[in-house]
Amino acid sequence: MTAEENLRLIREIEANRAFLLAAYQQNPQLLAHAEPRIRELFQPLPSVPPAADATGP
Repeated sequence: MTAEENLRLIREIEANRAFLLAAYQQNPQLLAHAEPRIRELFQPLPSVPPAADATGP
């Protein structure tokens, strides 16, 4: 495959991924029956404590 064909394929994959994620997001029942790794994408990220001051004491 040429570089242009690879780029076109990557863009098509990304568009399909975005479409599927939108479908899951708009349909809670569909999301409820999705694979765990798909449901994981819609879980809120854990909060991260603020970083300590890098300058030190």
